[in-house]
Amino acid sequence: MGNLSFLVASLGCLLPSLSHANPLDKRAVVDTCLSTAKVPVFTSGSGDYNQAIKPFNNRVTFKPAAYAVPQTIQQVQDAVKCGSSNGVTVTAKSGGHSYGSHGLGGEDGHLIVDMRNFNSVTVDQAAFTANIGPGGRLGNVATALYNQGKQAISHGTCPGVGVGGLTLHGGYGLSSRGRGLTLDNVLEATVVLANSTVVTASTTQNSDLFWALRGAGAAFGVVTNFKFKTYTAPENNIVFQYGVNPSSASSLATMLTALQDFTINSQPDNLNMRLFLASQTTLSGVYYGSRSDFDKVMAPLLSKMGLSGGQISTNTWLNTLSNFAYGPLQQAVPYDTHETFFSKSLMPDYLSPAAITALSNYWNANARYNSRAWYLLFDCHGGNSSAVSKVATDATSYAHRNATFKMQFYDRTYNGNYDPSWMSFLNGWVKSVTDAMPTVNFGMYINYADTSLSKEDAHKHYWKDNYQRLSDIKAVYDPKKVFEGPQLVGS
Repeated sequence: MGNLSFLVASLGCLLPSLSHANPLDKRAVVDTCLSTAKVPVFTSGSGDYNQAIKPFNNRVTFKPAAYAVPQTIQQVQDAVKCGSSNGVTVTAKSGGHSYGSHGLGGEDGHLIVDMRNFNSVTVDQAAFTANIGPGGRLGNVATALYNQGKQAISHGTCPGVGVGGLTLHGGYGLSSRGRGLTLDNVLEATVVLANSTVVTASTTQNSDLFWALRGAGAAFGVVTNFKFKTYTAPENNIVFQYGVNPSSASSLATMLTALQDFTINSQPDNLNMRLFLASQTTLSGVYYGSRSDFDKVMAPLLSKMGLSGGQISTNTWLNTLSNFAYGPLQQAVPYDTHETFFSKSLMPDYLSPAAITALSNYWNANARYNSRAWYLLFDCHGGNSSAVSKVATDATSYAHRNATFKMQFYDRTYNGNYDPSWMSFLNGWVKSVTDAMPTVNFGMYINYADTSLSKEDAHKHYWKDNYQRLSDIKAVYDPKKVFEGPQLVGS
């Protein structure tokens, strides 16, 4: 996921008087403005344009009002000014991997600022820092970091994801329990604001903006550069995968109970893992340590889950990343990977016995024999030893510090269109869990954007108690809602 800068927000209705206007009607005037300012564009109908607006999720397609492809910060500023002055919402796009197509605005009629040209990676080996552009993709960024002194940052596993969107809203991966989220490793960001000025955001400069960017960045500006802290990539990593075969609802409930208890109380910070519940269920991950220590750490959990054997190997850093990338790290240009799916998420601090039973019963009755390519991924996110949970809930705008699991519900089809009636499958599964804990406001993860959520529910679940402060900061930095989207802060 290359350089980070998807951050720039997405949509909006600039003024109440524009709320019923069709922003696509502004295409000619915005194109003229961009041309006058000499901002590079993909012209509507061109091959580049048609490729660029193809979403990662084929189910969620939108038509931009204009499509800018800046090469300099000044051109980003000019693009933002063209959108703002003409009453067209501006959306930054880094990788375009948003499940809800937020990088295309999440609705028709946005001016897209595609940050693909901001993809450089420059490491300062002595300082253990790196400047990374927002338009890079994770696989390319990880390779570039490694080639400059074997450096690394904490990031997700999918190599095609853009660094910008990942970083601005979270960034959990298979080093996060020891190294934190991607956003936890940002030292500063260069940001083009709604008034088209450029500022630096850090703990000492525009600290309120910096707080907001780390968890809700799409609504606050266009990031043109991130400065990260890096670490030396570990070699000789234990990569493992165990086959899991729950035979019944009660069998799955026993496994999930054991995994939750282990994640909270016993899982060390150098062990990162996930349970992939699907037609073929697996427990997999990475241990940064010796094989003998790994065996000692895992033995109690494997015993309680009834697992044995498994595939266990010792891998170099790049091979470790490749193992979970399900493809090459180096991503082709142009990026042309697409799926057709609906997704949801839950980020529970704790799943009660009733919730685990409800989840398991729903799996047995509704998911187990569903023939589509669905899965439910449990990332072991929090717990007593997790670096993610050691950060205060209000230290950044990311609201899910205490979530034990990061749960991704994913239902896809390889046979054409996704029938809207199928959405009831995942909606019902999530409802079965939340109904079992009716007094809890479950967190949800914006990087697994759920298009079925209203803006009110998105605000409530994506940012929880941090939303009011975000809304206040939004009013300061973007009072006209230049950067907006159907589910973003301020929508």
